[in-house]
Amino acid sequence: MAARWQLRRISTKLCYVVRAARSLSGVLRLVLFGVSWAVVTALLLVTVLHLVHSEPWTLIVALISVTPWIYMLAWVTASVGLLFHRRALVGISTVLVALQLWWVVPDFDPVSHLEPLPAGAVSLSLFDANVSQSNRNLTEIAGEIRRDKPQVVAMEELTPLSLSSLKSTHVMDHYPYRLVRPLYGSYGMALWSVYPLAGATEWHARNHPELRAWLQLPGSRRVRIDVLHTTAPVGAGEPGYWADQLGVFRTELAHEPRPLVAVGDFNATWYDWHFQALLGLGLRDAAVVAAQGWRMTWPRDQQPVVPYARIDHVLISQGVSLQSYAIGEGKGSDHHSLLVRLGVR
Repeated sequence: MAARWQLRRISTKLCYVVRAARSLSGVLRLVLFGVSWAVVTALLLVTVLHLVHSEPWTLIVALISVTPWIYMLAWVTASVGLLFHRRALVGISTVLVALQLWWVVPDFDPVSHLEPLPAGAVSLSLFDANVSQSNRNLTEIAGEIRRDKPQVVAMEELTPLSLSSLKSTHVMDHYPYRLVRPLYGSYGMALWSVYPLAGATEWHARNHPELRAWLQLPGSRRVRIDVLHTTAPVGAGEPGYWADQLGVFRTELAHEPRPLVAVGDFNATWYDWHFQALLGLGLRDAAVVAAQGWRMTWPRDQQPVVPYARIDHVLISQGVSLQSYAIGEGKGSDHHSLLVRLGVR
């Protein structure tokens, strides 16, 4: 009799445990659904703004710039919908995944389109680095230049202090032709070349200095080069200011003679419609041509966070071929440097 009573007590307690577990499972399921729908709703808002070319706030600019990563959440919500048979969640998530692939696949093109140097073309190696306005020691970047021996060097965010550091290395003594405009903040710009620079001038995109010149190459060849940089779209009103600068880039590059190379820190990724508008001018993204669109350039100094955005670019027009593309260290800066080898016909 006692044994039967004990069994009944155990059975009752087990029932309570099962009911509690079911109740907890129901709560967790509701929380999971709630979080999934919140994520999907947020992604839908970002998607609509993306499709209508509206980036009014810093957060929206940031989310669009990391399209390859932020839309991975749609894969998770699609999995949740499939697991619990929620058709609406699956359907909307699938649309978001499809849009992600539509945007990302061309950028992450795995097929290299590098070309051998065309017959009669002149080879040109170009190094570019945003050296960071807070970086006072350019010894490491100077070491990259000394090692790689590029024929053209471009820099953004070059301050008077960082220029002094660079001069102390004497690496730039090998570049007799130059247009150097050191300034504090993000405004310092510079261009050095072993080849003569013709018509080297400074121009402005909404008060931000930019540089342009003709590179006079051997064999009576020449190529136009623009060194470009925008302010970061961070803070109240800054996204609009940044968008205006990129709009000025588009207007100026549309009227620049060809062949053309545009290089620098655009503070924009492949997924910003402003950047796509630049490509619409017939320019090609060197990273994508080299099947390296997946390699990010910023930030390089926030370990353990790995670089997650590609905002430094080399754009080339018809008449310019690409033989190689490499991402350098850029030590001392928050950006990786770039080194490309081009062929100018």
